[in-house]
Amino acid sequence: MPTKVTQEQMDIICDRIAEGESLTRICDNTKDLPSWRTVLRHVKDDEDAYTKYRTARSLQCEVMRDQILDLVNAELPADPKLAMAEVQRRRLQADHMDKHIRQMQPLGLRDKAEDKQQAGQITLTWSDGNVTAEAG
Repeated sequence: MPTKVTQEQMDIICDRIAEGESLTRICDNTKDLPSWRTVLRHVKDDEDAYTKYRTARSLQCEVMRDQILDLVNAELPADPKLAMAEVQRRRLQADHMDKHIRQMQPLGLRDKAEDKQQAGQITLTWSDGNVTAEAG
């Protein structure tokens, strides 16, 4: 019989995810928590756990946004060669974090479709010297 994830364990895991920790690190380094595989199976099978996990991941993205700002604003080494290497490392790290944010938070912090900027089409029609715009 598979190990069950309790509500209390799920709360602890989601709080730590929201603070910026990875699920694998949380589960691997905390004695009284189930494995990350068990947690993911539980999230997949339980709607309440999924909602809580999804919210925690969305909050984690906000922490990552702050971490990107900290990376950008951190002082560089005085040595020009080291500074250039550090800029490249930070760029790689920031790009990776940004991609993760866009994947985990496609609808924004509130995870609501109405918050997402909508892409659309505008059709321009030219007749008799007049231009008509129609949004579609």
